[in-house]
Parts: sequence; C-alpha cells; structure tokens
Amino acid sequence: MALPPEPAFRPGLLFVHGWGFTPDFWQPVQDRLGRQDAVRLDFGFFGPACMEARPARPYVAVGHSLGALWLLLHRPAACLGMVLINGFARFGAAADYRQGVPARVIDRMVQGLDHNADGVVATFRDRAGIGTPPPGAADPGRLARALAILRDADARPLLASPDALPPVAVLAGRVDPIVSPAMTDACFHDRLAVDWIADGGHLLPLTHPDACAAAITHMMDAAP
Repeated sequence: MALPPEPAFRPGLLFVHGWGFTPDFWQPVQDRLGRQDAVRLDFGFFGPACMEARPARPYVAVGHSLGALWLLLHRPAACLGMVLINGFARFGAAADYRQGVPARVIDRMVQGLDHNADGVVATFRDRAGIGTPPPGAADPGRLARALAILRDADARPLLASPDALPPVAVLAGRVDPIVSPAMTDACFHDRLAVDWIADGGHLLPLTHPDACAAAITHMMDAAP
C-alpha cells in the first residue's frame, strides 16, 4: 500500500497588534485564514503583557502599526517573512524625516496618560476609525513606553541592509489618518514595494480583512 504524501510545510503565524489595541484585533484576519493556531503577542495595554511567546515552527510575522515597527526592530528568530500592515519604519518626525508625527504631538499624548489614560486611548481609537470603547482599563505606563518607541525608534537603517531582514511585504491605506501616505512613501520608497488599498484607512485588519489575509497567504506560500 502506498504511503500518503507528506503534508506540505505550513509556516506558523505570529501577530503583533498596534497602540491602543489588544490581540483580539486580529480575529477577523484569523477567521479568513482559518488559522486559530496563530500566536498573538500582547503589549499589555489593557491587561497582562505577553511578548515572549513564539510559534513552535518557522513562521511568518504580521504586525500592525506599532506592531510592524516592533517586528522590524526585534526580528524574531525563525521568522521566514514579515507582513507590515499600516506600518512604518519610523513614526516620529526627524530632521531627515519631516513626514513623521512631531514629537510634541506624541509628548502631549504621554502627558495626557497621567491624567486620563482611558480618554487618550479612546480619542486615538476614534481618530483611527473605531468607535467602540477600549476593552478595559488602560495601563498608562505601558502605553507611555510604547509612545516613546513611536517617538524615537528608527528602523530605516535596517531596510537599507539586505541581510538584516527576511522578505517583507507592506500593505497600506491611501486614506490612513494616522500613517499618512507621505509617511509610508518616505519609509519604504526605493526599499520595498507597497500594496496600496485605495479606500483603506488605519485599521485594515478590521476593514479589509480579506486583503490582509491574501497578503499573509502570499507570504506564507513564498516562504522557503
């Protein structure tokens, strides 16, 4: 009797959410992928943090916004490829990056966290395009530390080094109110091709989960 064929290799999946959200943010994309076995990291903005878990086999990593920057800065071991959604290599403005968000804007958010963290998060989420309230009491310390990363961190040098990262795909929205197209172009122009969604805002995994799932599937299929 012939033995059944060996199953094709199926990369694992690692998801990293953005500022002001939780791992549940990824559920619509996971539903499209049929991948409830994915590992979802948690910055701990509304509960315990979990940033150490990893899939048991080589995997594709997917980051949204802050999560995309985090992946660029902390390339996980055994990562076969990355999909950056509404992402950037630098968020805060710099002398050579005027397209970024001015430090004073980010610092004002940090200061607001001391007085009304829930209000700061709710305002950001509303601007990003989601009207539902935050999923619990906000953790001001973790939110502030993440804002400092957004203000200061710069992963652009990594994009210029061909050996620093695995294959990277970028998915962006033309009407993103948080990460402007100018920011996206400044980060990735001449470095990576950007897959633009014409009517996409800042929450593509929620508003365009099919497009996100397609980009992730393509990266998994291309994984060595």
